[in-house]
This record gives sequence, structure tokens and C-alpha cells, in this order.
Amino acid sequence: KVRNAQKAGAAGVLIADNTCLCSDQDCISDNTEDVCQPAEPSMHDDGSGGDISIPSFLVLKMDADEIKAELRANNLVQVEMQWANPSHNDDHVEYVLWTNPSDPRS
Repeated sequence: KVRNAQKAGAAGVLIADNTCLCSDQDCISDNTEDVCQPAEPSMHDDGSGGDISIPSFLVLKMDADEIKAELRANNLVQVEMQWANPSHNDDHVEYVLWTNPSDPRS
């Protein structure tokens, strides 16, 4: 999805989750779905995203539904994507290492 959006000229991509979190009773009551997900979803590179250079974010269903409602009403929606590296006062670096078993470099 992100690669296709980048090829079409997108500066960034929001991926809308389509399932409520089980802990989000407002989302569950606003939707007719009988299915919910017990943990927050994650979105990560499957090892084939080396050519993707635009940012992408996963948006939880309740937030995505609000954005989509505004777009359907022909309203302008502005989303600011921002992130930061955590700062530490003890001069150490924290990181998360993602690997893919099908990637020989992993």
C-alpha cells in the first residue's frame, strides 16, 4: 500500500485499521462488528520496503473513522505526522530490532 502510494506521488500514508480494540468499548458500541483485537496492531516492514522513502502510520479504527467521515463530507483534513527519538540523560541508546527470517541479512 505504501509503495503504491509513493509511486503515485504521496508524501506520506495513513493506514486505517478496520477493527476495534477489545479495550475500546466506545468503538465496539459504535460498530456492529462482533470481532475485536485484544492488542494494538503493529505495522512494520516485511523486509521488502528498502525502496520506500515516505513515512507511514497506522491509525486506530476510531481515529480513522473520524478522518474518513470528514473526507466523505468533502471537508479538508490536515494530519501532521511527527515522531521523535526518546532523549535520555544517561547517554545510552534504546532501539527495537526487527528481523525477517526470509531476509538473508537478518
